[in-house]
Amino acid sequence: MENLLRDVGFEEAYEAVSLQIGYPPDREENPGRGRIDPERTAAGLVETGERIGAVAGSGGRLIFATGHPGAMILYYLGLSRWTKELGGDVLIVETRGRYERGVSLDWAESVATLGDGASLLHTHDSEPMRDVLRQTGAVDLVVADHGFAGAAIAAGVPTVVVMDTNDPAFAVVAGRGADVTVVPMDDNRPLNVYSTALDVVRRSA
Repeated sequence: MENLLRDVGFEEAYEAVSLQIGYPPDREENPGRGRIDPERTAAGLVETGERIGAVAGSGGRLIFATGHPGAMILYYLGLSRWTKELGGDVLIVETRGRYERGVSLDWAESVATLGDGASLLHTHDSEPMRDVLRQTGAVDLVVADHGFAGAAIAAGVPTVVVMDTNDPAFAVVAGRGADVTVVPMDDNRPLNVYSTALDVVRRSA
């Protein structure tokens, strides 16, 4: 998202992150975990449900992808299945690229991720989503995180993104007016923890 982040400074990033997570973060790097106001998470999840519901209900085209499959794959699978139930067109395309660590794009049902045939891999690489978008044509909504979300936002595609406290770029581009719904949420929790988040999304449409 380099073009969307030109001339960003500390104060702008600090204020943007503070707004999204609900707690002013430490101005200096200190040990310990960041904090997210659960009301901000809930608000982002409700907006996620509303956006997915609107697009899917009109038969729109969506892409789901995660660079955090070890923690969040069940969350995205739940979202993609629910989207199909609502009538959305969830897209899957093949790419021939080799990406971070030489691995290829893989799909868990209709959720894009990176895999080496034995494991699904954590990644911040944006190139896989660029390749996906080159093949799909117009997309109404991308629901993703990390580089998958960044590439979609940079391409001007409406995007829902999970933003952990160490993902400040998403807060900045949201503050600068990008068409993005930010869900401030820890992206490295046990798999089943996200079932509650999924329930909130489903009840919001």
